[in-house]
This record gives sequence, structure tokens and C-alpha cells, in this order.
Amino acid sequence: MRSVYSKLFNVLVLCFLLFYLPTYASVSAATTSGQDVTFTDVAGEYYHFLALDVKGNVWGWGNNISGQLGEDNSSYHTVPVRIKGIENVKLIDAGYDHSTVVKQDGTVWVLGANQGDSQPRQVKGISEVIDIADSAYFTLALRKDGTVWGWGRNDAGQLGNGQNGDDEALPVQVRSLSHVTAISASFDESLAVTSDGDVWRWGAVVKCIGNTCKKEIVNSPVLFEGLSNVKSLSDGIALLQDGTVAKWGVNYQGSIGTGNMEYSYFPDPLLMPSLKDIIQVSKTRAVTKDGLVWSWGPNECGQVGDGTTEPRPRPIKLSKIDNVADITSGEEITVALTRDGKLYEWGNNDNGQISNESANIMPPTPVPMTRQIVAYALPIPWHPSDWTYAWTYLDDKGSIVKDHQVYFRVKPFSEGLAAVHRASNNLWTFINVNGEPAFSNNYKVVKEFHQGRAAVKDQDGWQFINTKGEFIGHDRYPNVDNFANGLAPVLKGKKWGYIDLSGKMAIAPQFSSAQSFANGLAAVKMNGKWGFIDTKGKVVIKAVYTAVGPFTGQAAAVNQNGKWGYINKTGVWTIKPQYEDAKAFSTTPLAPVKIKGKWGYINLEGKLLISPQYEDAAPFQEGLASVKKNGLWAIINSKGKLLTSFEFVEVQPYNNKFAWVVTKTDNGYIDSVGKWYYKDKIVKLP
Repeated sequence: MRSVYSKLFNVLVLCFLLFYLPTYASVSAATTSGQDVTFTDVAGEYYHFLALDVKGNVWGWGNNISGQLGEDNSSYHTVPVRIKGIENVKLIDAGYDHSTVVKQDGTVWVLGANQGDSQPRQVKGISEVIDIADSAYFTLALRKDGTVWGWGRNDAGQLGNGQNGDDEALPVQVRSLSHVTAISASFDESLAVTSDGDVWRWGAVVKCIGNTCKKEIVNSPVLFEGLSNVKSLSDGIALLQDGTVAKWGVNYQGSIGTGNMEYSYFPDPLLMPSLKDIIQVSKTRAVTKDGLVWSWGPNECGQVGDGTTEPRPRPIKLSKIDNVADITSGEEITVALTRDGKLYEWGNNDNGQISNESANIMPPTPVPMTRQIVAYALPIPWHPSDWTYAWTYLDDKGSIVKDHQVYFRVKPFSEGLAAVHRASNNLWTFINVNGEPAFSNNYKVVKEFHQGRAAVKDQDGWQFINTKGEFIGHDRYPNVDNFANGLAPVLKGKKWGYIDLSGKMAIAPQFSSAQSFANGLAAVKMNGKWGFIDTKGKVVIKAVYTAVGPFTGQAAAVNQNGKWGYINKTGVWTIKPQYEDAKAFSTTPLAPVKIKGKWGYINLEGKLLISPQYEDAAPFQEGLASVKKNGLWAIINSKGKLLTSFEFVEVQPYNNKFAWVVTKTDNGYIDSVGKWYYKDKIVKLP
């Protein structure tokens, strides 16, 4: 045993624990097609997992920040989803930000790794592959002829081609290596087992002199001394041909498995005498020929699987799972495949990866193929003490959603995330529907997410972020509006233009004012008048109007010569100017118009369907609208029938069949028939 004084291992641990934590959006459609799927293989690394079914289809769950699960519209999946566009698969493996599969014909395909899309891409220049090994940023492949090939990062010589420094986009052959039967790839080190049971290693190989250990670059395979008669490998662990196990590497919280808890590095493989008749290993897990699981090491998130968070410096046999055929370990999560083709998982549940329960100590739990989804979360007032009045959320199951913070203000959920104004630092950030922070960034002012982008403001102006909290582009603007149709209006200097989803200027700044796109058109102001442009920046409706509204429906309200009317998307009048004021159409083909000081509603042909009788009227939303009389609001349907009395001093538009309302004494949500869904007394602060 030699102590580790090099800081490298500490840096790696911190990087994994702090930087690679996943985020995810919980508002999405439930996966229902996989309830009866039978699986034959499982693989995982870091924060995403793959499973192969009997039909050769690949399923994935966990982190999807780089499209490694084959989807563009979600950053996280808590249940397996079938990866589209790939079939007839025989082998799977997972790296940090990518997934790799081998088809029955021996070709290799990869998903993710920031390639601009999530579609499977064939790796050119390699065929007849019989084994695959993914690391964080590089991949190894074993060909039928016993040679090993690699591609990706090569800064530490981990591709074994005699060089280091330059990454390789296409496979290169590992030098002086043949008759290989198994391969393995750790973060920056590669290993291979040859037919005689010897192990060869290359890349960032740890070498120790006295009590000092450090990583050295080895860019061609060298024999791993002290390790022989090996059958297969995982990260820092070897399964020997007689069914015993040898372990080496960092001893973090007893991960070496000998009972030693000292944080040390063991460069020489140590036999683990308590492990016999083992058929498969993964980091600090081992499966016996009888289908039992031995587990040990760090356990702060319950990843050992014994239902505790106590570190286990020696292997213990898990009592809550048996009949196991295969096992894989990610960061703080373990997944097991049983012989009947079912999946189980345990460990870190901070983000609800394993269960909807809040507990982090999870014994082996069946991987759900469907999930009970929070379809929406509603902002509600919350007063945790008699002197604090704040806000939180109510989910669709009637449960309070919060992250143990006090929010001065909140915004509704949009695309799975909501902006909250924290009392702790007087700044805005975003949470998911489980109340967990989506990322650590904080801002002075924010807007809601639209098309995976949200506008945020700091002392230097406005920028846009994506759902991971990363900035889109580098420019800051004095003013912006939301994305729609892939474009967002921004004020640059004294003129407005439009940027695309990557932050690049798509329509040059040239307008004195501009609105967000709606149905492919955006209102812009030129020479004191309003007109409309398309997504290419072409003026399709001339700027001749004094004021305009958006094309939220089939027609847009416009003002010409002091009167309001409606035009279609070609600029033709559908309802000629005749109203004192007018508001937008929606999916309900009714729009509010003002006639002789009162508001009523017309249809798309201009026929008055609800007579002018209200002091004010809002556009329809989800088939319902709010109208005002004698200073108070009520709800009507599209026939003009009152669903409530005139009792509200404030009404917000319907969303997910609920509307936020405030009376003189209460506030809360009413449903689509006007009944209270949630109601609470208005709290008056002292």
C-alpha cells in the first residue's frame, strides 16, 4: 500500500461529484410501450444507462445532455425510452456524454457527444467488431481478428497508437497488440486481456515510487505486472478465470474491499478471498454464478444496495436481489439485469432517478418502464411563518413542491422549468417540477423558457441560456423578447434584429421595434408604422399600421386610421377596421372587440356572437375567457354563459385547465367549470 499525495485523484473525484450532476425536465409524455420488454444486456457509466432487448432494440435512461439517449427535447429520462433509428444491435456501452452500440453486422454506431443532433452515426473505418468499451471521451473496439482499435481523446495516449496529444476522429489500431479476448476503458486508461490471460495497459498509467503515486503517459501497451489468468475487466477490478476477483486502484471509502478505510492507492492487484464463483464484475460489484450480488465501497447515496448509507469496506451479500445475470455501475447508481430480463437499480435518488419518493437510501428497486408524471405545477402563495409571505408550487397530485427555500416571487412552469426569486440572495434561478435547482446560476431578472431558451439579465444586460444554464452566444442586449419559430427579437444599439437558437444574428438589426414570432410571422416597426416579416426577414405585410397584435390565431388585430380590424397572413382584410379596440384570436375562434365603450366577442367572419356588455374582456384560452363588470371579473364559455359570478379582482388566463384567481379575501385556482381546485386566505403581512 502506498499513500497518494498527487492531487489528480482528488480533482477527478470533485469533477465527477460536482460538475457532472445531471439535470432533467420532468414535464413530458409518459413512456408506456416498454412495460413487457425483456432485456438481455445492460451498460452504464456516469449518469446514463443503456439496456438491450431481445429484439435488438436499445433503451436508455438518465442523462441526455448531449443527445446520448437519442433525443433532442429532453435533458433527462427517469424511465427507459427506446432509442429511435437504431436496431439489430448486439453490443452496447456508455461513456460520459455518448453511447456506443455494435450491430449484428459488426458495424459501430454512436449517439451524443455534442454532434449537433441526436441521430445515430456510424463510425467509419471499422468493422467485424465483437466487443466495445466506452470511456468518458474515447472508445475502444475489439475486432474479430483479435486486434484493438480506438478513437476519441488521446491526450494521455489512451488510444495506444504510440502518440499522445491529438484526438482521433477515426479508429486507429493499438500498437503491438493481438490475440485480445476482452477490453476495458477507464477515464483515461485502457486495458486489454489476451488469450493467455495476461493484461496489457496504456494511457494514463499510475506509477508509484515510495509513497508518491502519479499518472504517467504510456502511449503503447505495456504488460500489467502482477495480474494474470484474467477473464474480463472493469474499472479497477479483474475477474480471474477461476472465478475469483482481484482489485486495485484508489481506496475511497473502502472501495478496495479489504477492510481498509484509509484513502490510499493500491497499484498492485489484491485478491479478494471472500469472492468466489464470480461470473461478472463492475467497479465495486460482483455477481456469482448463482445470481447473487456482492457489493462494497462508498455508500453515501445507498449505492451499495444494503438499504444504508454506511460505507462498506468489505463485500457484503445483498439480500434484496437475486437471480442476477449482469450488473453495471454509474456514478452513485447501480443497475442489475436479472436472468428473466428485468432491470433493477439503486443508489442516488436526489433527482428522482429511481423513485418518486424523496428518500436517497434505495435498496434494489425495479426500474419502472412507466412513470407517474407531474404534468404541471401551479404557483401558489405560501406562508411558512406569520411574518413571511412567499410562493411555492402545487403539483397535479396536490403535493407541495419546494426546495426548502423562500421565494419572494415565482413564474409558472414552462418546458419543465420555472423561475423563482429566492429570498436567500434576492436573485432569480430555475427549478424543476420536483423543486430541485436546475442549475446553480443566478440572475437579476429572467423570462420563461421558450424553445429551450430563456432570457436572463445581469448587470451587463440580457442574454439567453439553455436548459443546462449555459449561455447561448456571447453578446448582451439592452432588451430582448422570447424565442418562437427558432428566433428571438433583440435590441442591438438602437435597432431590433433577431437571433437564432445558437445566438447568431439571423435577421440584421433594422427595426425601431419588434415582437416575437407567432405562426411564422413577427410584427416589426419601420418608419413609424407596423408590418410583418417572415422567418427569413422578408417583409410579407407592408408596414402601414398604427398598432398591431400577434398572429396567435388565424388573423391578427391591426389598427389603421384609428380603427381596429383583422388581417390574414397575406395581409388581406378578413374583418375591415370598425372597432374602437380589439384583441387577439386564439385556438377558440373568438376575439374580444370594443363597440361603443363595451366589449363583446366576434368570430372569424366578424359576426358578433357575444354582445358588447363588459367593461373589459380577455382573449379566450382553453375555451374560456374572463370578463369584467362593475369592477369585478367572471368566467364565461364560448357560448357566453357565465361559469362563475362576478367576484374576482384578478384572473389569469387558463393553463392546464386551471386559472389563478383572486377575490377580496381568497386566492387560488379554479377549474374549467369554475369550481375551486385550490383555495387559501389572502395573508396580510404586519
